[in-house]
Amino acid sequence: MAEISGGEYIAAALRAEGMDTAFGIVDGTYLGFLSGLKKHNFRIVGPRHETSAAHMAGAYARLTGRPGLCFASNGPGVANILPGLTVEEAEGNRVFVVTSSRRTGITYPDRGGTYQYFDQVGVIGALSKWSASAQSFERIPELFRSAMRELYRGRPGVVHLDVPENLMNGKHDFPKPWKPGDYRSLVPASPDPDSLEKAAGLLANARLPLIHAGSGIIHAGAYAELQRLAELLAAPVTTSWAARGVLDERYPLAFPMVHVELYHKLRKDADAILILGSRIGETDWWGKEPYWRAPQKQSSIQVDIDERSLGRNKPAELLIKADVKVFLQRMCEILESKKKKIPIKKRRAL
Repeated sequence: MAEISGGEYIAAALRAEGMDTAFGIVDGTYLGFLSGLKKHNFRIVGPRHETSAAHMAGAYARLTGRPGLCFASNGPGVANILPGLTVEEAEGNRVFVVTSSRRTGITYPDRGGTYQYFDQVGVIGALSKWSASAQSFERIPELFRSAMRELYRGRPGVVHLDVPENLMNGKHDFPKPWKPGDYRSLVPASPDPDSLEKAAGLLANARLPLIHAGSGIIHAGAYAELQRLAELLAAPVTTSWAARGVLDERYPLAFPMVHVELYHKLRKDADAILILGSRIGETDWWGKEPYWRAPQKQSSIQVDIDERSLGRNKPAELLIKADVKVFLQRMCEILESKKKKIPIKKRRAL
């Protein structure tokens, strides 16, 4: 590539990852980045406050299935975006935030009295998946790739790349951005075949199976697969608060969470439960009695891309680390072959 600014390189690399929309407030400390976004045909949406930029990026990620991109300027701008990043990390939304910082040589650590400076990497690092500062032109491509790998590893969340203003706006002979498949795996995690068969047997032979869907369904874009599995099993579907709407709540097998007593009854009556992309957190009573059936009386199967969420709050007979969309596709294929043996009429009569 010809000599370009560090900010333009980041914009080009983001475009290579399929991103085309950015949320943030214009500031002179990252004009190189803004001009790069314009050159690479990004749509730039300017909110009135940086916190809104983070929330817009989070909403964009949930609605499109692609990462949300936001940006903030050093000092006050970064301070303003912190509440939004805190929420988006807690909600598990895939957000990439780019920040400017003061020039190299006077920060990390602060030499004392640096204008509009604080440890942006340390503060954001404490509330996000990953945070780093590029302290040279040469490290910008490497750290960008590290950020993207982390963005797609395990549970979705926030990653942060901090670039000093002299690197953001200064020019350098950068290499061409790598293609995504050249530095990170693009193949979703598949379930173990043996675990998949066992799960299919438990669900097919259960008296009354229940599906509990979390926000992992949203991030995997597994809406159609969820509905198909519910139909194959004639299984009611409940959701976490964050996953409301993953199945049309007017659909016969969808049970809106506003019906609290019915929720409790379904979870206590089910003899087998499939937990998809949910940690079974506080708003799900951590899977405990009296709101759920005792673990020894209920076979549980938990599927999640993040192994740290498996069995975290509710013990399960089967713990499966996999992309929930891939899991559901494979499960539907198996159950299609067992279709005649599944007691659909009996379940509908319950």
